[in-house]
Amino acid sequence: MASSSTGTITSTGLASGLPIDSLVSKLMAVEQQPITTLQTKEASYKTQLSALGTLKGALSSLQTAAQAINTASKLAAFTAKVADTTVASASASGSAAAGSYSLEVTQLAQAQKIKTGSYASLTSAVGSGTLSIQTGSVGQNGFEATKTVNITLSSPKNTVQDLRDAINSSGAGVTATLVNDGGDTPYRLVLTAKDTGTANAFKLSGVDGLDYDPSNIAGSSLTQIQGSKDAKFKLDGIDFVKSSNTVTDAVDGLTLNLSKTNEGSPTTLTLARDASAMSDKISAFVQAYNQAIQVMRSQTSYNADTKTAGTLNGDSTVRSITQQLRSAMSSTVTVNGSAAYLSDIGITTAVDGTLSIDSTKLTAALTDSKKDVASMFGKVGDNNGFAARIDNLITSMTADDGMLTARTNGINSTIKTLDARIESMTNRLTSIEARYRAQFNALDSTLSSLNSTSSYLTQQLATLQTNYTGQSS
Repeated sequence: MASSSTGTITSTGLASGLPIDSLVSKLMAVEQQPITTLQTKEASYKTQLSALGTLKGALSSLQTAAQAINTASKLAAFTAKVADTTVASASASGSAAAGSYSLEVTQLAQAQKIKTGSYASLTSAVGSGTLSIQTGSVGQNGFEATKTVNITLSSPKNTVQDLRDAINSSGAGVTATLVNDGGDTPYRLVLTAKDTGTANAFKLSGVDGLDYDPSNIAGSSLTQIQGSKDAKFKLDGIDFVKSSNTVTDAVDGLTLNLSKTNEGSPTTLTLARDASAMSDKISAFVQAYNQAIQVMRSQTSYNADTKTAGTLNGDSTVRSITQQLRSAMSSTVTVNGSAAYLSDIGITTAVDGTLSIDSTKLTAALTDSKKDVASMFGKVGDNNGFAARIDNLITSMTADDGMLTARTNGINSTIKTLDARIESMTNRLTSIEARYRAQFNALDSTLSSLNSTSSYLTQQLATLQTNYTGQSS
């Protein structure tokens, strides 16, 4: 309170505009500062967590590229070529071996195919009864069944198209097709085994006019279009008999697709190492490795000019991961009892830790039969090549007890602790603000009371002054 020259008493109380909200807001801003500090720290940890997530993604991509060549058979690639492409085509996997073969195809595999008699319309009846469809092969004692499926035919569901539909839905291993030859009785059913080879023949019985026995064709009602046959061919004079024209088990890693016979005129089948495909796989691995190294360099960098540091600058876990990866790629591997370096095949390490490829030197190494490049990257026996090492390292780092997992879990734990502290302090702010408002409200009440007293005293002083002036006059 203050006294003016006229004797009035003034107050800065609420009634005179005391800014309680503004005062409380400023006080709460001060109280909020410790929480803001914790929130800033938490944001920093979340940024680190995000950076570790980026690193984990780069390592995952590197591991995928490493796993694509972590065995000799995965990295190895071969081309397979048949000189006479009308006779066969071929492809090879990494388990193949370079070589040349003489190929002579004497017989192609084919599926058994038969036809029924003719029918005037699609609704013509084919007979009634239980049609038995047996699949199997023709042996010394006649047809030897391995599977039997029965189809019941009875009026009115015994038309030629009903029979077609029943066979196709039966799972008997036979397909039925209706053909129209344009004659007076144009419709026939053609029945074909789903698979080629003599082991996939079929026999029909049980309904008059629909019987067929591949071991007694002459005594059958249905007509054979073609019998079941196995593929027969020779590789370097060795005889092979296969049920299909697609052969995957004649030579390790080789797939043959036979398409024409060439009996008496052998053609040449050549398997050769595919240097281009192998180079592409190695390049993908090197690219993924460089990406991981660059991510870690960026995250741990420090710019002295701008005095800015990467998110994970000084992080011992990231530093250790970098060192382990570089060590795995810079040391030797054992190939056929001898030490080998990446530089032997044209891959060198730059100052920043990334790898570069001399494509000419790499191609030369891949086409050199004396250099076992596949074993340099994959696992052979107890020896881990470069890709196998990287695969194992990343598996260890990202395991439940791995260093990257431990670092991530540690940060998550810290963030959880900070969240709890922030929540606790935020709850306290509510009671602190309530206390400040209660105090200011009490002050407001006191000032309001003083303001009333001030008004009363001012009035009394004015009355006294008036009375004194009147008496003086």
